[in-house]
Amino acid sequence: MDKKDYYKYMFIIGAFWNWILSVSFIILSIVDETIFATFGITKPPTLFFLHALLILIFTFGIGYFIVGRDINNNSGIVILGIISKLAYFGCNLIYLFIGDLTIVFVVLAFGDFVFAMLFIEFMLKYEQ
Repeated sequence: MDKKDYYKYMFIIGAFWNWILSVSFIILSIVDETIFATFGITKPPTLFFLHALLILIFTFGIGYFIVGRDINNNSGIVILGIISKLAYFGCNLIYLFIGDLTIVFVVLAFGDFVFAMLFIEFMLKYEQ
């Protein structure tokens, strides 16, 4: 597989990563209230903020899919993806250290960290 195909598939897989996780958590938070206890947190009084975050994560997945379809003309989306994934991972670490999250969240967020590193590699090494 050449580099161009590798990067295209990387962004499409990144899109599916966002879509699968966001849709799964939206559905689980609606149909199974025990999901919060599974992650060691209490159910919030409203699901609005959780669902709004998950919708944004889904939307970023659309951006990664757009990049996967045309990796030569969407570097701005890649930069936003790097920033958002690193910020999300960092936020998870901070809240783990202050005791508001369990390690399960950080393990899942580590996937975003890995994608951020892959996106950085793309920005540094891919020549259009």
